[in-house]
Amino acid sequence: MAQNQYNSIYGDTENKEAAEALLTDAHGDTLYQGALAHIKTRGNTTFKEAKKPFTIKFPKKQCFLGLEPGKSFVLLANALDESHIRNAIGLDLARIMGIPAPRYAYLSLYINNSYIGLYQITNKVDVGKHALDITDLDKLNQQVNPKPLDEYEWFGFGREKELIHRKGVLLDNNPDDITGGYLLDITGPVQQYFKSTSGFVSTAKDNVRIRSPKYASPQEVDYIVERYNEMQSAVMAADGFHPETGRHYTEYLDRESFARYYLLNEIMFNHDANWASFMLYKDRDANDPKFHAGPAWDYDRTLDNPRFTDVLNTKEYSNEMFASVKADRIGMICSGGLLYYLCQHEDFQQAVRDCYLNCIGPKCHAYLEAHLIDSLATLLAQEADRDYEKNEGRYSKTYEVAVNRATAYLRDRIAFLDWYCASTQEEQVTITALWRGMRTRKFYYPTEEAIEVPHLAKSYYNHDPVYELYYAGTDSLVPEGIIFHEPQTLELRGREPTKREVQIRRVKKKLAKIGIRF
Repeated sequence: MAQNQYNSIYGDTENKEAAEALLTDAHGDTLYQGALAHIKTRGNTTFKEAKKPFTIKFPKKQCFLGLEPGKSFVLLANALDESHIRNAIGLDLARIMGIPAPRYAYLSLYINNSYIGLYQITNKVDVGKHALDITDLDKLNQQVNPKPLDEYEWFGFGREKELIHRKGVLLDNNPDDITGGYLLDITGPVQQYFKSTSGFVSTAKDNVRIRSPKYASPQEVDYIVERYNEMQSAVMAADGFHPETGRHYTEYLDRESFARYYLLNEIMFNHDANWASFMLYKDRDANDPKFHAGPAWDYDRTLDNPRFTDVLNTKEYSNEMFASVKADRIGMICSGGLLYYLCQHEDFQQAVRDCYLNCIGPKCHAYLEAHLIDSLATLLAQEADRDYEKNEGRYSKTYEVAVNRATAYLRDRIAFLDWYCASTQEEQVTITALWRGMRTRKFYYPTEEAIEVPHLAKSYYNHDPVYELYYAGTDSLVPEGIIFHEPQTLELRGREPTKREVQIRRVKKKLAKIGIRF
């Protein structure tokens, strides 16, 4: 690859360049040698890192390294995950739980004979026989239209805060059946929605990319918008019934599928749950008229990743049900998520408990007992150390420490869910926290367990809010220290720190630098 091509793909995720590729296995045997249709960088947060992720496309379908046959593959840099295994764990658990998920392998990436680092190659999330096996509406669209789909004129209409309400392409013709299949992606970050060819903003303000069909006609966009809005309205209704059609939300979506997907996000403690990389799909009505959750994707921010630790996201708080609360994001046009509204329905909560106790929990324990994570980490250790050396300064811990942190948190989460799903409300103490004034979070403890209140009042930055624990619905502070509680709700409230409290924090930080801690 010429230097100008290299600079081009590193400059923008929209830039594609042709390249030559050589792929060998661990024994040095050639798996592929020849041209690539293109290579490009990808990602949003991860694109800002020096070690960037890529998408590569071959001229013809390829099958190697245990991946499903395909033309396009994703090279994940895992630049924000020092362990390199969080995405692997998330995708493994998804498949174990019956959620569609792409397969993966690891490789050492070189560009222009220069070592770039350890990468995770996966199949691209897409519709197809070996990917998401639903009707390929893009393929049907191409069959009934005379021109290549990307040559048709793009349309977009309706705007609110710079977002186009509906968009797609003006195809000449539509297939006889446009009820499916559709692969949708709820995306909080608006820049992802901007880049999509087809999509819509739902009545409840979700930004939804139509990943397939990528080139959706006006009629196809109108159809899926109507179905999505009906489904979301039923889910958001207090009684679970659509106010006009009278249909229950379970007539629009597969409750078991969403229960499994919800549990995956809770097990992984996924920061993006409810508002980003949240995919769902729908086949044509003749095959299955309901929405299903998945495929699973993007788990590098999970399992106590230190790059995303905040004031209420450390090991002490593995007893939180994170994906069940509303995902309010300042500056984002977002409903807050289907998972939150689903969790307001008792029948869904019961489905989640039954699913975990009867199926998911035992499978998670079997996954841990098989030591698959340890085996993967051992396999990657040498190459991870080489990646650490190449990207010196990006890592804060050794590879072994990074892996142990992720696996220990996974065990904690599974142990917590074992208790949470098997216990009753009378056996739980709930602490409700308003985090940074924008997101309500809930923590659960056994009634007989000691709760150390100061842990809930941690502040890492000078002007972070001061968190104080109250008895819910009162102005009575809970005494500090180790306490016991009868079943009741406690509420964590934040206030602005006083000047004196800010000064004390600054002094503590300075003393901590010379080894004196309080």
